[in-house]
Amino acid sequence: MTDAAPIAVFGAGGKTGTEILRHAVRKGIAVRAFEHTLPEPSDRVDNVEYFQCDVLNDDFSSELEGCRAVISALGIGFSPSTAIDPPPLYTEGTRRLVEAMSATGISRIVVISAAFVEAQPSVPAWFELTARPALHKILAQMRAMEDLLERAKGLEWTAARPGWLLDEPYTGEAVISDERLAEGCFRCRHADLAAAMLEFVCENTWVNAKPAIARPEEDRFESMTALKAELGID
Repeated sequence: MTDAAPIAVFGAGGKTGTEILRHAVRKGIAVRAFEHTLPEPSDRVDNVEYFQCDVLNDDFSSELEGCRAVISALGIGFSPSTAIDPPPLYTEGTRRLVEAMSATGISRIVVISAAFVEAQPSVPAWFELTARPALHKILAQMRAMEDLLERAKGLEWTAARPGWLLDEPYTGEAVISDERLAEGCFRCRHADLAAAMLEFVCENTWVNAKPAIARPEEDRFESMTALKAELGID
């Protein structure tokens, strides 16, 4: 497969997925965007072909034909209901992606996991005590997804482990380290994560690895008050 072949991006209508498309278009990289509910035309990234796709139920193998890699920006939004009973998007969804890749001869995949699937020395104690319990079932799915990728034969995978995601502009200053967040790093901007995931594919780096991605941010983004507000935790 040549470098001119497109990259399939799943979860392409979400915050990270949209940023992946934007970075790709700016770099002249061909992409195919897959999304459960297609964005309104005004919200789509120009010069990108969109496909409506439910990864848990649809057969999307034919749409993958000719792609050189898959980037999965699939994610579960945090809410009381998803925290209690998250849909199997990371587990069953990723399994179905891998099966479709096998059927179409694609071996490279990059997915979004989370730094918090395991203990992180740089994470504030209050986060471990308040946020981690609320995220337990979602994090367990991410851990199971990583195990699935590790067991798959012939797969070249990367499980990106961002810090707590932040919807702020791209910086290009994300610190990437092996499995655990670098000292002083806790949050990761969607746009910085997107750029890193695209780079992993295009430069074929961090293969069969779990790179942690984050950067130091201002206290207004990292304080206990800010994070509790985002999570809806009192």
